[in-house]
Amino acid sequence: MHREAGFPLDYRATGYAYVERPNSVLVRLLSEHVLRARPRARILDVGCGAGANARRIRELARDVELVGIEPNAQAAELARGACDSVFEGTLEEWASAAPVAAFDAVLLSDVLEHTVDPLGFLRCLSAIPGLARATLIVSVPNYAVWYNRLRTLAGRFDYGWSGLYDRTHLRFFTRRSIRRLLAEAGFEVQDDACTPSVVQSAAPLLRRFFEADVAQGKHLALGDSKAFGAYERFIEPAEQRVCESWPELLGFQIVSVARRR
Repeated sequence: MHREAGFPLDYRATGYAYVERPNSVLVRLLSEHVLRARPRARILDVGCGAGANARRIRELARDVELVGIEPNAQAAELARGACDSVFEGTLEEWASAAPVAAFDAVLLSDVLEHTVDPLGFLRCLSAIPGLARATLIVSVPNYAVWYNRLRTLAGRFDYGWSGLYDRTHLRFFTRRSIRRLLAEAGFEVQDDACTPSVVQSAAPLLRRFFEADVAQGKHLALGDSKAFGAYERFIEPAEQRVCESWPELLGFQIVSVARRR
């Protein structure tokens, strides 16, 4: 496998490097489009990471069944604290390991940008028995976010350990291109929204405060911190309203709700 210096691309061979927090927009859209009608929904979280989203969903709806898929062993072990079960491996390996019962929703939270062939991945997913009728909720980083436009204008593109310039990102999306991809894969977008980008633009600096936690395997320390709780309560709602006025420019992530045609 090809490796850049200092940047292993094999998720199974490397330690888990992410500082996780829940994606509040993804959880809100899941609630609006799935959980309100099906409070005991079966949810498949593909690439569930350490389980930040799963924990928030569990707090919101205790009766849901959460199944995670995660290729990294360290992250999968952490996610088992929030999910009913976690399969350590890929989507294809999970589908071939056992018959797939019907799911109400499939989450792809910052997954597609890590795939070599996003279109093929989506077509493979929708062909798996039990997933064809599930509501798909997809989150991807927005390449056209304002601070990336400024960095590109300045001629900068430096890969890092996480964020928009994550060393393992193979594909890049805008609001228009993710809609086009979903349509080409046979999905119809029902709704979309963006996550705010103002505070997120300082993520590389903020990450330094949690490096020691990552080294100790505490990948959910950010989401558990009092500072993040205060941000969610007092700052994020106002920031969200501002960023939704121009999601193509001000959104950090584009979150789409889609269903098979």
